[in-house]
Amino acid sequence: MVPLTANFINRVQQYGGGNGYGGGNNNNNNVFVDYGVYKTKGALKIKCVRPTFETDAGGRKIMKRAGGVLFELASSTAPRAYDWGNKGSFMLSGTEAAELADRMAANAPCSFFHDPGAGGANRGAVNKGFKTEPMPDGSGGLFVNLSTTSAGNKSFHSVPVSYGESAAIRHVLVYLVPRVLGFDEVFLPQ
Repeated sequence: MVPLTANFINRVQQYGGGNGYGGGNNNNNNVFVDYGVYKTKGALKIKCVRPTFETDAGGRKIMKRAGGVLFELASSTAPRAYDWGNKGSFMLSGTEAAELADRMAANAPCSFFHDPGAGGANRGAVNKGFKTEPMPDGSGGLFVNLSTTSAGNKSFHSVPVSYGESAAIRHVLVYLVPRVLGFDEVFLPQ
């Protein structure tokens, strides 16, 4: 076990302690963190999207919009180079993130479908399918797949994720679920 130095502890308190978004308890919105998996044929990044809040006339803080967990996938263009300009993105709600974490723990497949224009004039214009499936070799790893159809054009991204990487993703998801749903705000100092 590596001993924690005073310098490390100060950095954690300054930049990463507290509410899970960085910045300790000062709600610093200028801290950005992602988790990436980089493979030969593609890469993925996971990012947290904070919920938004507003203050009502009585001074109460009320959640305006829940956050989510954003998955971004890109194909490789060369060794250690990825086409992030043509990435695919899919944001999981807190409920979807919780389901994905549980299915990953059970080594079970999981899939979600989103139509960003649902309920409006653009319904069906863009369709996104996000799917994870266990590797057939029984290694505990999984494939993360994202298919997008937009204006008749189809794109597909697939990234193999090792057992260790899938465990890290699952732990990140479990940690983020109450935060993207806004529950951590209840416990912040006034």
